[in-house]
Amino acid sequence: MIDRQRKGLVAELAIVVLVVVYGWFSVERLILLLLIASQSLWLRGLGWSDLGLQKPASVSRTLIEGVAAATVILVAVRFVIVPAAERIAGVPVDLSALGEGGDARALSRWLAQAWTLAAFGEEMVFRGYMIRRMLDLTGESPAGRAAAILISSSLFGLTHGYQGWAGVVATGSIGALLAILYFVSRRNLWPLIVCHGLVDTVALSLIYFDRRSWLFPSAN
Repeated sequence: MIDRQRKGLVAELAIVVLVVVYGWFSVERLILLLLIASQSLWLRGLGWSDLGLQKPASVSRTLIEGVAAATVILVAVRFVIVPAAERIAGVPVDLSALGEGGDARALSRWLAQAWTLAAFGEEMVFRGYMIRRMLDLTGESPAGRAAAILISSSLFGLTHGYQGWAGVVATGSIGALLAILYFVSRRNLWPLIVCHGLVDTVALSLIYFDRRSWLFPSAN
């Protein structure tokens, strides 16, 4: 029975990986991943609250943690993550898909997505669901947690392929920081959702006001 369950878990994770890496990632694929994750939880008699969407014990504390984490990540992006990613990839992060300065329509569209499918959907899939299922496979050892962080973050980075290889490396690195926050916050997704939404909001606002170089030094 245990071997059968393990094989089923490996098959489930293989399907998730294929959805992420096969072809161009899209909103539809993220929704598909949410459906796969939701079905996986239902089959095991669990819900999203078991993965970190339970009601926060303190809303104010959750907001403070999210704002603090976003501040740390934004500083890391500016001074460490993006410079390192661009050196590794040999090209700058491609921000062209996120609109141009003064493009209010693009800003509103991306902000709506940032606070729905990105902040909620991506955190639910890549931190809540994927880390939990990886730990079901590898165990709760330090090595198991490290593997869960590495694999979930790598897949998260690949979903941002529209930003070029530098963007993949950069967002993968951000995903690793969010995964660490997930463990630090005792697997509470709410600080991550707040953090994710704020980081995206700052980046999109800088693009709109034509100040992208404040966060992406090599951007024109």
